[in-house]
Amino acid sequence: MKKVLCLLATVLLLCGCSKINDKNYDELINSVVASNYKMENTYRTGYKYYTPTNMDILNTLDYNETLADDNYKYYFYVDVVSYYNRVIEKFKEDDKAVYSKSINYEDKYGYIEINKWKNGKYLLEIMYNYAKIEVIVDEENIKSAITNAMVVLSSVKYNNNMLESIVGENVLTAKEIEFNIFETKKNESNFLKVSEEDVYEDKDVPNDPDLVN
Repeated sequence: MKKVLCLLATVLLLCGCSKINDKNYDELINSVVASNYKMENTYRTGYKYYTPTNMDILNTLDYNETLADDNYKYYFYVDVVSYYNRVIEKFKEDDKAVYSKSINYEDKYGYIEINKWKNGKYLLEIMYNYAKIEVIVDEENIKSAITNAMVVLSSVKYNNNMLESIVGENVLTAKEIEFNIFETKKNESNFLKVSEEDVYEDKDVPNDPDLVN
């Protein structure tokens, strides 16, 4: 039954993606957050999330991961410390960006910002649900990248009991929490650099859409 539900949700997602280009950025974001994803197939210390079937996990290091679709790498970070402490910072929209807007839905919040990058590409930054994804894309793929990123970010579920033992007892080191998801990069992204240089292959955790518990 669980496999059937997972397959059904995947089919619905793929059907929705066929109309991505007909939606503006606001409509794309609202459609994903309102869907309230409840599937997970990827399990980490203190949280779990859903990896879409069109994406793979390339590597992971602590709370940093690199995901990829057929064209781009998505640098994914989960800020369990800010979640545990329920940190809330107001996002200031930037009128100089290609697109900059806060995201608020029920008890979750965040922002999206798109800025011009190098060689005609664009830096997409989305922070939502105490997690963040950065990806550099071509203009024609911005909407599909937004959809991929929002599906992942919206699906993150935290394990409060486990985080109490990890964060509450200060098990995390300063190195693990130095990345600030509440700040946009606009120019050079240290997170992109760190993710590309320091990650290692994730061989222990399977990426299988049928692993939903």
